[in-house]
Amino acid sequence: MNRQRVAAAVLPLALLLGASVASAATDPAMIKARQKFFGIENVDAMTGAVKKDKVIASWATNTTYVTSLLGRVVLLDSYISRPELPTAPIDQRYTPLLPQDLIDVRPEAIFLGHGHGDHADNAAYIAKWTNATIYASPETCDVMQLDVARMAADPNPQNGGVPVVPNANPVNCVGVVPRGSRPGQYDEGSNAGLLKSSATRISTPLDPLVCVLAFKFIHSGTAPVDPSFTHTTLFDLGDPRYPGRTITTPAPAITYPAMYPTLTPFTPPTTGAVAGQLDTRTTGFGGAAGSIEIFYQFVLRGGYNFNLVWLNSAGPAKEGIGADPGLVTLAQYNDPSFPQANKDLARAIGNSLYSLMDTLPRTDVLLGSIVSLGAANNQERDIILVQQHLQPKVYIPGHLTDVAQKGSGIYHMQSWRQTALNMGYPQSEWPDFRLLTDPVDFLVPQVWSPGDPRWFHAAKGARVAQLCN
Repeated sequence: MNRQRVAAAVLPLALLLGASVASAATDPAMIKARQKFFGIENVDAMTGAVKKDKVIASWATNTTYVTSLLGRVVLLDSYISRPELPTAPIDQRYTPLLPQDLIDVRPEAIFLGHGHGDHADNAAYIAKWTNATIYASPETCDVMQLDVARMAADPNPQNGGVPVVPNANPVNCVGVVPRGSRPGQYDEGSNAGLLKSSATRISTPLDPLVCVLAFKFIHSGTAPVDPSFTHTTLFDLGDPRYPGRTITTPAPAITYPAMYPTLTPFTPPTTGAVAGQLDTRTTGFGGAAGSIEIFYQFVLRGGYNFNLVWLNSAGPAKEGIGADPGLVTLAQYNDPSFPQANKDLARAIGNSLYSLMDTLPRTDVLLGSIVSLGAANNQERDIILVQQHLQPKVYIPGHLTDVAQKGSGIYHMQSWRQTALNMGYPQSEWPDFRLLTDPVDFLVPQVWSPGDPRWFHAAKGARVAQLCN
């Protein structure tokens, strides 16, 4: 069977799926997809129910995780790195999944960390075929509606003209922070006059099992070189074996055949599209709303209050450099004529976010980006500052397939260690660093038992009661 015939067989399933989550309970495609992401040992083979005493996160490239919280399935981001049409008889793809797989898993919610395309692609498409609710900034919700309108108007000739989405009705998207607000709603709204930031408990289908806390953080960006610690060379070197390469120096020449050759992309070209290709990307890479960053904490109620923090981008909050209201640009920060009061406000907003983290329930697992747009100047400083305040027990770094070069994860791990040491971060306080390496760890379930006593922390219960009740 040739590649195009295999790819063409993928599309009709998405187009024929009903929108009812209840009807998905006996859907063989759902059972297969959940076993693919969560492991056959964690999914009931008859119903597709995921184990209700586990928290499971399955890496689906970049900072996208297919996640089960006590059996409730959600997506953290919806992007797929390098989606390609499958090949036969051997699937040679770097990434062994397409948006259809994220539809088949039947998520009830999609949480977007921010609206850039390498995080929010496919979200509106998946939500339209599953009725999943999207949680994002209000500005990103606006873009989601643009995505729906564009896909509804797509003539889709390469697939026989079948509709890309069921209809042009708006997708259900909930804004989790006020439109146009400062990060953490610093000194505004309910914080007016308090000179502080706060987190908001958002209402989701996960209640009452899981309390979800959210606030606006700062997207990664460049800050001046921080003089408070010694800097090391940042390595972001991809694996030459992935695309294939011949190295001629020193002799003799060594040829690495491509382990992951370039195949037919899932996204159609401007002309010459083939069956199976669809454009499910978010409009304009997320537009001006793309960099609005949301911090999420998922807190399980009861027991040891196991909790998971997911932060798909960490920016220079120390200086308050960013695009959100109240922050300053790098040029403004470096401009001696720019009003000092504005710089002081930006710095206060940024540092209030660290103070806010100190008030949250102690973090158990952090799914956090290790790659920053400011890494050339300050390496992993910004994510390490976050960790020093969250004090996670486990850290799984992400953003290792986009911005970072593919196969570069070990270099970033070494850079994190050296940066942490140079910053004076005591090794005794480091989290359990669990590197996932692309692409071999895609779809490998990371499983935690919330009832394990290792998640106990004396102050956690009181903070959960204060923030989640």
